[in-house]
Amino acid sequence: MRICHIGLNYKTAPVELRERLAVPEADIQSILQAQITNPAIREAALLSTCNRVEMTLVTHDPDAAIALAHEWFAQKANMPLADVVEHLYAYTTDAAIRHLFSVAAGLDSLVLGEPQILGQVKASYELALEAKTAGHILHRLYQSTFAAAKRARSETSIGRQAVNISSCAVELAKRIFGDLAGKTVLLVGAGEMAELAATHLKANGCKEILVANRTLERARKLAVEFEGHALTMDELPEYMERADIVISGTGASTYVLLPEDVKPAMKKRGGQPVFFVDIAVPRDIDPRIADIAGAYVYDIDDLQQVVQGNQKNREKEAEQAKVLIEEDANAFLSWLKSLESVPLIRGIQQQVEQARLEEVEKSKRYLKDLSPEQAEAVERLSKALMKRFVHPTMQTLKTLPDDIEGDLLMGAASRLFAAEPIQEAHDKKKKDTLRESDEHASG
Repeated sequence: MRICHIGLNYKTAPVELRERLAVPEADIQSILQAQITNPAIREAALLSTCNRVEMTLVTHDPDAAIALAHEWFAQKANMPLADVVEHLYAYTTDAAIRHLFSVAAGLDSLVLGEPQILGQVKASYELALEAKTAGHILHRLYQSTFAAAKRARSETSIGRQAVNISSCAVELAKRIFGDLAGKTVLLVGAGEMAELAATHLKANGCKEILVANRTLERARKLAVEFEGHALTMDELPEYMERADIVISGTGASTYVLLPEDVKPAMKKRGGQPVFFVDIAVPRDIDPRIADIAGAYVYDIDDLQQVVQGNQKNREKEAEQAKVLIEEDANAFLSWLKSLESVPLIRGIQQQVEQARLEEVEKSKRYLKDLSPEQAEAVERLSKALMKRFVHPTMQTLKTLPDDIEGDLLMGAASRLFAAEPIQEAHDKKKKDTLRESDEHASG
């Protein structure tokens, strides 16, 4: 089996393409289940965030799996395959493992070391469990991923040095306004990003925080926490004129702020500027708002300038974390390689043991009247000879390279020993793991 990781992120694709490919959580299970209907794909998981959309696949045919993933990305984006593929990366096995470990540790994030991504990776695994598309290999892969990310954060300062998208949005607002003291902020959406933004804004002296959300109760909860005021989405136009800063981060699939919502408010403000920052993908704020006098619109890709200015302080810690990631990735890769050869090793052992027993029985015809001690000596001798004979082959199969050479070595061993892989124990272990995964998902 091979692991493939196919996707795009903020480094390879603009926000316009990422928002086309963003997948609502409610759709992920059906997408995964559709993927594993193809015989080339055994297991599948999907990660969709504001900065990346990535698919992790377990396959016996990497080329076919990657081609299928490419087709899905093109169909989801409703674009020609050639136009999408140029933005995609595709990693197989060792590179795929290292990439996933790095993503979970925050080493591949827009904001280096950001903590939110680990929770998002865990959520993608949970969805694969619920969809029953995560089997033995993905189960082990994700458990190893979480352990590697935790180790990178605990044994380096990458987590302590991290900032987040919301703090970058506030930093950008400070660059625009200078001092935020006395400013009124309108948060559209009341999720984790809004809560983080409110924390930073309050710390920087913002006078009033307005919170608009589709669920008023959630807006009230956040507003109470920061001594603000809760709004419904319908009330946005009414309160827009009071906002100096608007930060939007909902999960909506279409724009929630349109030019017609903003124009009347800008007229009432009498030329006072408003800073809009859109931290959602798909975007919440219609880019045409930037054409209105006094309205300054920034999206999540614009935050890269802020991030790059703060990046130097975290790069040394990131290098240390990469060393740890490499160690953990190699450990998982060794397990994966051994998994490939385990059924064949069992088959060879069974074949050799059968041959040994047959030869011992033949020898007993010529070695009559053996004492129990002598019979035991013959047994020990035959076992020792067989073990010594197959030892080099066993060691080679336990340390197979993950490439065509490894496949050739397995094929050669199978033919030389006339052995077929023993699947029963392997399949039982796989079923047990899948059952445990189902119990974990239902629990």
